[in-house]
Amino acid sequence: MAASRPDDGRGQGYFRATFWLGRVRGIRVGVNWSVALIFAFIAYGLAASQFPAVNPRQGPPVYALAGIATALVFFASLLAHELAHSLVARRYGLSVQSITLWVFGGVSQLGGDPPSP
Repeated sequence: MAASRPDDGRGQGYFRATFWLGRVRGIRVGVNWSVALIFAFIAYGLAASQFPAVNPRQGPPVYALAGIATALVFFASLLAHELAHSLVARRYGLSVQSITLWVFGGVSQLGGDPPSP
């Protein structure tokens, strides 16, 4: 998803509660507070029910680590997806100001609107 609002550093509306992580290829990357909730749901859901059902011979610490690792990989893939959108936008001449991961996925904030779809 792409948004074409200028970024003043404080975020826009819902994105104001963003923690900036750094830059990837010159694009600012941030995480909204809502990602922590989804991260916890994914990690807990996998560690508490899915992983023990599939492999009941492991202990709770193994399930917890596997749940956390899986949630991290999930959000890394989400970031890679949004980064791909941003790099394609740059390739077509648009400026990309930031990427924000949030509860429904991610958004790339573009510096303008594309001339065509």
